[in-house]
Amino acid sequence: RTVAYNENQLYMQQMAQQGATQPKKKKQKKEIKLPRTMRLPRLEEWQMFDRTALNAIQEVEEQAFRALPNDVQLLACGMKVEKSAEEAKPSDEEQKSEDGPKDGEDTKAEDGKAASEEKKDDNKEDEIDLEETLSKLITDEQKAEKARLLAEGFSDWSRLHYSAFLKASAKYGRTNYVKIANEVGKPVSAIQTYSEAFFYEEFGKKRFSEHEYDRIVKIIEKGEKRIDDTKGLQRGTRVLISLFENPWVELQFTHYNMKDINKDKKFTPQEDRFLLCWAHKYGYGQWEAIKFAIRRSNHFRFDYFFKSLTVDAIGRRCEQLMRAAEKEVEAMEKLAIEEAEKEGRTLTPGEIKLPMFKESQAKKRAEQQTKFLEERATLEQNVVDIDEQIMQIQKALRDLEGNQTIDTFFKAKASTEIPEKLVGELANIIARMRSQSMVAITDEFLSKFPGKGSKKSIGQKIEAIGVKEKRAEEGDTAPYWYLRQEKDHLLTKTTKAHVKDSREARLAVAAEKSKKRKADEDAGGGNTNGAIGPKGDFVEFPEYDGEEEPHENKKAFTLFCKATRRDVKNSLSPSSRKNKDRVNGMLKDRWYALTDDEKQVWKGWEVWDAKRYEYQSGIYEGRKEKKSKSSNSPSKADGPAIPKKSIPKKARKDSLGDGLSIPKKRKS
Repeated sequence: RTVAYNENQLYMQQMAQQGATQPKKKKQKKEIKLPRTMRLPRLEEWQMFDRTALNAIQEVEEQAFRALPNDVQLLACGMKVEKSAEEAKPSDEEQKSEDGPKDGEDTKAEDGKAASEEKKDDNKEDEIDLEETLSKLITDEQKAEKARLLAEGFSDWSRLHYSAFLKASAKYGRTNYVKIANEVGKPVSAIQTYSEAFFYEEFGKKRFSEHEYDRIVKIIEKGEKRIDDTKGLQRGTRVLISLFENPWVELQFTHYNMKDINKDKKFTPQEDRFLLCWAHKYGYGQWEAIKFAIRRSNHFRFDYFFKSLTVDAIGRRCEQLMRAAEKEVEAMEKLAIEEAEKEGRTLTPGEIKLPMFKESQAKKRAEQQTKFLEERATLEQNVVDIDEQIMQIQKALRDLEGNQTIDTFFKAKASTEIPEKLVGELANIIARMRSQSMVAITDEFLSKFPGKGSKKSIGQKIEAIGVKEKRAEEGDTAPYWYLRQEKDHLLTKTTKAHVKDSREARLAVAAEKSKKRKADEDAGGGNTNGAIGPKGDFVEFPEYDGEEEPHENKKAFTLFCKATRRDVKNSLSPSSRKNKDRVNGMLKDRWYALTDDEKQVWKGWEVWDAKRYEYQSGIYEGRKEKKSKSSNSPSKADGPAIPKKSIPKKARKDSLGDGLSIPKKRKS
């Protein structure tokens, strides 16, 4: 009986009982494997060995090896051979040699050396026999095939090398061996050999499992597509910027609709220009460098929105602009190819040469002008054709007889025409008024003879008996309505005398102006009322009396804007005309789109306007000086000069003559 409880003792007793009940398992004899020198190395998938063929040869070799005697297998593997009991007993000679000294027999050292040498020779013979036996396990052809298959693989490539190769191929492209070699850490020649074997479908695809190889190739193709897209963006940006002389100021999109990327309207055109130019300068993906460039630029010193953009926001906007530039260049190249096809030429992508922005804009304006003139000529011809059709219809209606409706029509029409007896009155009105407006002449005639014709019939009669022209002999500076010479018999004597007197008065005034201008030229050293314009002709200055200070001379750009602002507004919708920023932006774009010759014309007008300001300033200063002299030198008859009491503006406005003013109504 166990007095004390002991866990260890209890455990030992239970284990002893289990060991007594369970039968002992026989140890299975391990199969003897091939010697290490004959085994295959570890064949990894990325090392691209033909594992199927190598394993087949290895299996043949193993079967032949297992067919050898057990002792030979143990010797080949370097294990000890266990001898049987009979072999373990020593022979009689060995027994004698061992018991010799006991019997008193003498042994010599030479006999012992000879026995050891014989033993070594026997071991060498056994090794030679073992090597010959192992070499005959497979045929020479199988040995050569095994050596060839082992030479095909890349045993020096580890998993780290393989992973780095895949990532670098997707990042730089499968043919960029230099950059891939830097990432993997192997020579360029080794990378090229491995890459060619990997992407050769007859070799690399068979060495990998089907799904694994397709997955890897898709990853690399996706990376190469990203590289091609980046190259396309960089090319489009480079080509578009090269079309402008100063892209930092002039760059704009003419074929691509920027509304697609300007939905939020956060970025201004100037910001987009600078972003695109910086993206071209620093390269795709260098958004951090662009952010530093924004902070260093003086153009955006107070643009806090632009300066506070994150690197990701800058990258997104730059990528949008580069894609827009790529589409812009594609549209321009497509137009160039279409124009070449119209001319019968065929252009390859390498032969396409895009024109500079100024040249394309000048060509576009010329085409628009030609189109406008053609449409105008077509409309004028249509009007002429319609008039002829109306005349033919009227003639056909006159030729018809017996139709009461037609007679009524002509009677109604006759009431709108001018009676023949009043044609003379109309001729006298034309001669007396000498007006530039047909409407004014028509209104004057209807005021004297109301209801004696419609405005349309009066206008037709004015065109029939009168002509609008500029007559230099009459002293005209603009075209006026005159009576035709063959209609002079319609004028009365009073009208003829009035026309003669008014002509003489106009010619006298013109002569006086000419004389004054000549005197001013002699006195002022050539400061005449005009100057040479940009086209080389003499252009007179506008009339100026010197009462108010003349307008300052303008720059060429201001004169251009003043002349083209109306056209710009007419090209916009009524709601957009009030947007000053848009109008000014369009004027600025038109100015930059002008050629050097066109800008030179406006610079000529700038010079002319400077001379105009100089001329009018002289008149203003002279008149001002005369006024000051006349006010400072009063006549003796008038007595001493009494200073004029200055009245404040409000008092002068509300004064009643005696210094009193009307008080304002108080608010209740």
